[in-house]
Amino acid sequence: MSQFFRRRSGINSGLTFAFSNGQPEGFNNRIKLIKRIAFGYRNFTTFKTRIYLIINHQIIVK
Repeated sequence: MSQFFRRRSGINSGLTFAFSNGQPEGFNNRIKLIKRIAFGYRNFTTFKTRIYLIINHQIIVK
């Protein structure tokens, strides 16, 4: 119960405001997962293309 009182202001802020960092955290987690899976890619362009494929389900060509 003492932890509740120490974190009371953060809990109030979390319940008061509709903002959350869950979406960016999930995006960063997905990028880290792709990095673990893609270990051994020869260049960054291939790695970036792999990220676009997984995140957007399409290749973005410039």
